[in-house]
Amino acid sequence: MSVSSPPPATDGPFGLQPNIAAGLAYLLGIIGGIVMFLGGGTNRFAKWSAAQSIVIWGAYIVLLFAIDFIFGLIHLWPLIGILNMVMGLVWFVLWIWTTVTGFQGKEVEVPVFAGLTKSIFKL
Repeated sequence: MSVSSPPPATDGPFGLQPNIAAGLAYLLGIIGGIVMFLGGGTNRFAKWSAAQSIVIWGAYIVLLFAIDFIFGLIHLWPLIGILNMVMGLVWFVLWIWTTVTGFQGKEVEVPVFAGLTKSIFKL
């Protein structure tokens, strides 16, 4: 006679494990966040991760365009490149950190973005 453990909870989007759904939401950026948020499931951790991914990557896109537009208007082209590289590096580290913690099943609240996520998505 063998002892089996109960099946793991699959209340994440598309029947995925919550940590897999959260990791994919972060890994695949804004598109992954949207797909995982709208993909059904009732798991709060997976929904939170998807919503925060949407906010983080939405902010990145808005800031990138704002920097290019504002500094482009005043013709500071070298500064645009430097700011974009610095911001890209910060977002790369943030992307790796959130993806790894998502796959590990650890909920992370990224400062500033967590507050925006709570206010936008009411989670």
